[in-house]
Amino acid sequence: MHFNRKNVKELILDAILFSLGTIATSLLYENTPLLTVTLIILWCFGIYFWHKKRDIILFVSGAIFGPLAETVAIHFGAWSYANPTLLGIPLWLPFGWGITIVMIVRFAELFIRIEKK
Repeated sequence: MHFNRKNVKELILDAILFSLGTIATSLLYENTPLLTVTLIILWCFGIYFWHKKRDIILFVSGAIFGPLAETVAIHFGAWSYANPTLLGIPLWLPFGWGITIVMIVRFAELFIRIEKK
């Protein structure tokens, strides 16, 4: 694997954003409005750095399909959330899913680029 300066910078930035989202979700899940605003702010920082149209499409797709799948699973009793807001899911969940989908794709693409060099 070959890590150049740009790859390291991208990896660190993505890891920080992913970590902040995970920490925020873990610590703030009981406060739905605060967690929702926090994830929106994190997304705004993320979109400042990932301003490709593809990243926005990924975010919106994750924000729609992730919670949709969870709503179905919740309906059938697979799990439940501590503070559901609508349809058994909390308001912050679509933002969490959107950020997560973007991060998974970004990490995968970065490691593929590194491996090819």
